[in-house]
Amino acid sequence: MKITLFGATGKTGAYLIKEGLKRGFELTVFCRSNTIFDHPNIKIIRGDINDRIALAKAIHGADAVLSALGPTKLNHSGNKPIGTAMHTIISVMKQESVHRLIAISTGTAADPNDTFDVKVWFPAKIIQFVMPNAYKDIIELAKVIRHSDIQWTMARVAILKSTTPSQKLNIGYYGHTHHSMTISRSDVAIFMYDQLLNDTYLKQAPGISQQSL
Repeated sequence: MKITLFGATGKTGAYLIKEGLKRGFELTVFCRSNTIFDHPNIKIIRGDINDRIALAKAIHGADAVLSALGPTKLNHSGNKPIGTAMHTIISVMKQESVHRLIAISTGTAADPNDTFDVKVWFPAKIIQFVMPNAYKDIIELAKVIRHSDIQWTMARVAILKSTTPSQKLNIGYYGHTHHSMTISRSDVAIFMYDQLLNDTYLKQAPGISQQSL
């Protein structure tokens, strides 16, 4: 299976690469031209995230796209760059007849199926106050994906940890499922790849978290 990865040069992306290679998948990583990244077992396409020609090179022939794109800095740009990039990525996916997208999102991007959960609501309010531009882009990213006509799944997470996978997850909408606030990046990667052959969460955005001991 051929998979194109976006956001793979970050902390969570490293786990997506590891899990994809473990499963024997052929991986293509798209990264910005000035990003220092290399891997002997991965095809790397460099370019601007809104360059349709470069994106087409990365997406062409893929069976699916996995995305770990998201804001990472306090001084995030106010022009919603991640949401804009995802809009372009989805457009190029359709051009290249690639229809499956699995992306990371957060509980900050509320879903219509959610009900009130203070553990999600309170951190979202903090992000909205402390990182208003990042907050707006998180919302925009989810909106772009949700309103697209491709076959998408969003895995919404809270606090990501670089720990060993538990593979014992809470999966479901906030307010309906008892969620913890943490999940390992390994578990996120495993969940995302598992969706490639599973349509249980097709066009859904469940929260995923590690089960408490």
